[in-house]
Amino acid sequence: MIEFQRLILGDARRNELFAAALERAIAPGKTTVADLGAGTGYLSFIARKLGAKHCFLVEQSELIGLAQRLAKANRIDGCTFIHAHSAELGEPPKVDLLVSETLGNLAFEENLLETLQDARRWLVPGGTMIPQVVRQFAAPVVAPRWFAELDVFSRVGHGLDFAAARTLATDNVYVRRFAPADLLAEKSVPAARCLDDVDLRRRTPSVRRGSAEWKLAKATELHGFALWWECELLAGAPDLVLSTAPTAPPTHWEQVWLPPRAPLAAKAGDTLALELECDSRPQVKINLKWKVTLRDRSGSVRAEEAHDMRKGYLE
Repeated sequence: MIEFQRLILGDARRNELFAAALERAIAPGKTTVADLGAGTGYLSFIARKLGAKHCFLVEQSELIGLAQRLAKANRIDGCTFIHAHSAELGEPPKVDLLVSETLGNLAFEENLLETLQDARRWLVPGGTMIPQVVRQFAAPVVAPRWFAELDVFSRVGHGLDFAAARTLATDNVYVRRFAPADLLAEKSVPAARCLDDVDLRRRTPSVRRGSAEWKLAKATELHGFALWWECELLAGAPDLVLSTAPTAPPTHWEQVWLPPRAPLAAKAGDTLALELECDSRPQVKINLKWKVTLRDRSGSVRAEEAHDMRKGYLE
């Protein structure tokens, strides 16, 4: 747990953008703040230094004790420490500003969506939430090394058939760091498509679905898809956007890779389609399903495959 805190606290871009958003949202001496998933308390400590009237730090892990020690060491008062998950609190205090940095490499894998949907009951009428908008993007992967690294199962040799293990591996998802050159390009930039656009201030379902298509200008070998997100900390503030895109300044977050069953040999004029379902309901935690379809110029299906992350996960 402390290693994870080391990673996020070492992410200068994350820290600076959240601090800038807090500064813009806090009225010194007036604003009360709820920090959900507070961890070591960094965001609340910044909020107090910016003049927040009071901060409620809510953390379900034992990090809450460390946050208390750090507050004392830094002589930061005006904080209430709550050892719980925010959803467990029946009648939470009303605050002016709600902040929660529970983003994962896959945007909703740490239940940001469910946390903020529930946490709106903390806000006074007209209160502010940070972050506010999350968008999920995808682009086809054309670099072969990712699949070559994954597909050891077809190379075990000795007359052994490991096809079942290979299928299991291609139903899983992987955290990778892609360069722009690893992805299908359009006009010299990655051919990104927005799969989902979520306003966290509104009621929205935990099962999210999106789709995208790419018309291929030339023959291309395809090696799955890269996923990433961008997050508006305050809507309409382009200078307060965190992004995990391969073209964005690097953060401690990386991209997510959806592998294929095998590389797809596409021809010029083919259309590649991706359908993605993300399920972050609490009883599920996180699951992805994706369907890939490759059609020729006439619309006939040349290749089709479906994946389910639950099938690729063994306890």
